[in-house]
Amino acid sequence: MSRAEPRVEPTPPPPAGARARLEALAREGREHQAAALAREAAEERRAALRERRQVERLGRANVRNALLDSPPGPSIPILRITLAAVVAGTILLFAAGTAWQVLGWTLLLGAIGGFFGGRLLLGPRYVRGEAAWLRALPFPVRGYFRVLGETPSEERFVRVRIHFRHAAPEREVLEGIAGRLVYPATATLDGGGLRWTLRSAAIRTPVVEDGEITNRQALGWMRGVIDEVLLPLHEAYPLRSARFDG
Repeated sequence: MSRAEPRVEPTPPPPAGARARLEALAREGREHQAAALAREAAEERRAALRERRQVERLGRANVRNALLDSPPGPSIPILRITLAAVVAGTILLFAAGTAWQVLGWTLLLGAIGGFFGGRLLLGPRYVRGEAAWLRALPFPVRGYFRVLGETPSEERFVRVRIHFRHAAPEREVLEGIAGRLVYPATATLDGGGLRWTLRSAAIRTPVVEDGEITNRQALGWMRGVIDEVLLPLHEAYPLRSARFDG
């Protein structure tokens, strides 16, 4: 004897008024959600813009600090002048007579103001000079200031991608030219054809206690690449471009 199937009662439809209220609430919820998502997207864009501007400010400061530590060409010895003024001012503070002591304080305050003021004035000047030097090269160099603008570290690596225009020398010649780079780090060669890459060994920056670390050593390596490797290569085998990256 077969068992009877249980009878399923049909689900009654919701009242028309309740259904209309539910649909209205759903429309309201979608509107609220769309507005909230728009606000969140706008806030994310503003946060990304603030972060990008902060990174750009830090990058510009890193570039200036590196060039102030290793300025291009002859430069004003701000640190030496400051130290001399501090020593002279300190000696005068212990001299007899109010006039000498006033002069000593004047030298000390002038040394402090001159040091920081001089850095503020010379930093942009050095950046413009370095940019002018790069523009005057017979081939385009990319990524130079991007590497200088990165956060300084005690140890870092830099590479340069070299693209020849028509032909490249043999690997043995390239390795020999790359061997001219010995300070602040050596370089290894990789690639083939018209595209080659020079990779630095670890570029180490000595850290002085309570001192500010800069990208001075990376700056020295990139200058060495241009002067000791790229320019001699370009004379015999014209370069299409060179690109630095960290």
